[in-house]
Amino acid sequence: MTAAALVAPPAAPGGFDVGELVRTAPTPWRLRAALYAAWALCFLLAAMGSLALSRAYYAMKTVGLDTAPSIIAAQEINSGLADLDANAGNYLLGAKAHQTAAMDTFEKRRSEITASLVKAAGNVTYGDSERLPITTLFDGLGRYLELVSEARYRKDIGDAVGAASLYGAATDLMHQRLMPAADSLDATNRAHLDLDYREEQSRNLVGAVVAGFIAGALALVLIAAQVYLARKVRRIFNLPLLAATVLTVGYAVYLITRITVARHDLRVAKEDAFESIHAMWKARALAYDANGDETRYLLGGPRASSFEQAYHDKVQRLATAPQVADKVLNGILASKGLPAGYKGLFADELGNLTFPGEGQAALRMVRAFGEYDRLDQRMRTLERAGKHDQAIDLCIGNGADQSNAAFERFDKALHEVIKINHEQFDATVKDGMRVLLVAGVVGPIASLVIALLALFGLRPRIREYAA
Repeated sequence: MTAAALVAPPAAPGGFDVGELVRTAPTPWRLRAALYAAWALCFLLAAMGSLALSRAYYAMKTVGLDTAPSIIAAQEINSGLADLDANAGNYLLGAKAHQTAAMDTFEKRRSEITASLVKAAGNVTYGDSERLPITTLFDGLGRYLELVSEARYRKDIGDAVGAASLYGAATDLMHQRLMPAADSLDATNRAHLDLDYREEQSRNLVGAVVAGFIAGALALVLIAAQVYLARKVRRIFNLPLLAATVLTVGYAVYLITRITVARHDLRVAKEDAFESIHAMWKARALAYDANGDETRYLLGGPRASSFEQAYHDKVQRLATAPQVADKVLNGILASKGLPAGYKGLFADELGNLTFPGEGQAALRMVRAFGEYDRLDQRMRTLERAGKHDQAIDLCIGNGADQSNAAFERFDKALHEVIKINHEQFDATVKDGMRVLLVAGVVGPIASLVIALLALFGLRPRIREYAA
């Protein structure tokens, strides 16, 4: 209700003069109308604020607690499965020392996969679309371990042909059933994350606008009531109404700020941090599987060439140019621009450098992978030259200048990139949810106080004129 409305609204068409009705209405009637209008707008402001804040909280929870952990668990499973399969092949490929190292890593990965599966099973949010891939993983992993155990036994008794056949069946099960199930778990949660994110970014903006409009209308009603009383009773200030107006403006600023900041926090968590986390976990799974393709290539047989091609295909998905000169990498960090044609998961990360230390960590990762890829080329050169044992030792040996050590340096650098983004992601989600919870409590209290102040400001005047 505006000041003009309290003083003299315009006449309605058709002979019924609303303006005359209001002009002749008793003062208590006008004051009660202002009070009821203020109460109604207080209720609407509390309801709109609570709705906007609860939606923002739900979106933050969906991203931070429901979907992202399941997506990360899926990629942890995927990379673990890839390395599990690579070390199963390493056991068949290597000598006794290689076999011991392969089995140690195999058992470590098996334990990690089981833990990640339990974590994913404990965070099922979207029903069968998550349960089915998790069930497939539990069931298929048992069968895979049986095949690998039999392949190792065949290897130990000297049946190389039988061992290779069983390992071929195991790696097919891994790539045709288990890893696709992990990808399905990722895709299900990613679809919900993207949908809720898009919807909340749109709703958030609308919520801020509507809340601002309601708060503005409430402030106008309170100001109009003060102007009317000032004219009527010659009192410049009505302290309760003045306090209600100030509180309305203050709460409106607070509410709109909280809604806007929540939108920003959600964008930081999803676009700046999680996109990098997701890309790097996918890169880790791909890199581990490419590493396994090296082993499968050296095992020979009719599928050796297909495993060689599989390695190159996966590397291209990581980076179209896996070996990048330091000058180019330093230029990327300086200008945040990528070379023309440079694409892949590494490029996705280099194009999304946001947090302190992230750029240097990402460059270390790319450099380390380039070193690993150069050793892969040396290994294939040795294999083509008939130096099979040297190729094996370069591929799965544990020396500092051998492929496994280079891969570990890459993996360590990749984990540093993930760690930087994950810390920012966790902090943003935690702080964002905490602030939204507080704001959700502040809103109804502020609206109630405004309504009471309006009552304390207008009720005495209503009683005076009614008497």
